[in-house]
Amino acid sequence: MASQRFLNVAQLRELLLGMERDLGLGNLTQNEKDVFYAVQLVLSANAGMARSEDIKRHELTRGITQPTFHRSLKRLVEKGLIAHAPNTKAGSYVDPVKKASAKGVEVLAVV
Repeated sequence: MASQRFLNVAQLRELLLGMERDLGLGNLTQNEKDVFYAVQLVLSANAGMARSEDIKRHELTRGITQPTFHRSLKRLVEKGLIAHAPNTKAGSYVDPVKKASAKGVEVLAVV
């Protein structure tokens, strides 16, 4: 019974890996992926704005050291996967597609 559950988890992990590759996330480190996923969940829960302290408190990122957490955020911004929130203090992030849409810029793809 337990071996079937382990197999199910292994299959889910394999599916996730393929989806990450398809979405252009395959080259991110595990920490970067965890920060990215936490950002997405915090954005969803907070009307499209994610503050770094909320991201850091998320279950996916609690175990990441502060320097690694901030390096991961910086790299995600550099890759265009997240963006600094306009008209806010440092430490607030938004979806780059929504930020561009708010400015009237058409975004064809973010990879």
